[in-house]
Amino acid sequence: MITLAVECSGRWTNVGLASGGRILSERNEKLGRKQSEELPILVDEVLAEARLKLSDVDLIAVGTGPGYYTGIRAGTAYGAALAEALGLKVAPLSSLKAFIWDIKDEYRSVAPVFKARRGYCYAAVYAGGEELAAPSFLSEAGLVVMLKDYPDAVVVTPDIGHLAALRESGREIVERESASGGAAALLGEACASSAEEPRKISGNYLRAPDIGPIE
Repeated sequence: MITLAVECSGRWTNVGLASGGRILSERNEKLGRKQSEELPILVDEVLAEARLKLSDVDLIAVGTGPGYYTGIRAGTAYGAALAEALGLKVAPLSSLKAFIWDIKDEYRSVAPVFKARRGYCYAAVYAGGEELAAPSFLSEAGLVVMLKDYPDAVVVTPDIGHLAALRESGREIVERESASGGAAALLGEACASSAEEPRKISGNYLRAPDIGPIE
């Protein structure tokens, strides 16, 4: 099975191909507002590097968030449209899980954290890829409290400069700029059984625009 993954919910755009637990090719680019127009080019590049065609792909995997609204919309729309055209199903991926998938076994447990609007963030906790705490939208102070239940969890984030309370908490933090497109494709393989029809794929935003949780 050949899996093509597209992950656009962060500042970087990640595209990768995997088959049988092996990464075939990947591209990880900081595209900014050019995600929608550059995505097809990145897909063409990973296919060419792997000497494959779109018709060789068996599964599309798409990062559905949480993260940046525009990126989530771009990635899910492109992935669903491509899958529809190819007659394939789509495996929805948690963007937090995709962010740490290739380093999940380096720590006893991992807490990927993305900043949201000021004072808030998206976070989850995983151990060996298994979900310990589901992706959630919470205040930074709430994150510090939540992590007390997971004393071994190492925070992995691209946004440490925006998370003062987390820095001051004494928690071990690993700064990471980008996910891996290849790792996202491997995660897609692992999530193949949860693949859905393209029309059912939507973003997992965890919040409405400019509305925070009730505390």
